[in-house]
Amino acid sequence: MEKNNAKKLEKAIEKLRANLVLVEGKRDKKALELLGCENVLAVAGRKNQLANLINEKRVIVATDLDKSGNELAEAIKSEIEGFAQVDCETRRELGKLLRLKYFEDIKRKYEEFYENER
Repeated sequence: MEKNNAKKLEKAIEKLRANLVLVEGKRDKKALELLGCENVLAVAGRKNQLANLINEKRVIVATDLDKSGNELAEAIKSEIEGFAQVDCETRRELGKLLRLKYFEDIKRKYEEFYENER
């Protein structure tokens, strides 16, 4: 593993820990909480209420990296763009670094990343 990738990964994880993170469901939320993210909101069933729920200046969208997750990320971005700075890039970067498709797998993929370093 390249040191550069480890630095990129840690930077992305720190972004998640420092900001409000929007995820699709409860399993995604739990997985991010296990990585030390304390400000995670599952958006399932709340998409049209997000602007009212968000009091943060910066929001990271961490929907799954599949067709429905991409569509949801775009819908979320469209809805809250005027209320907060929306970061959809961190999810793509984590997807590349961890070969991640579903955020409910992020803790396992994170651990595997460092196990493969040995």
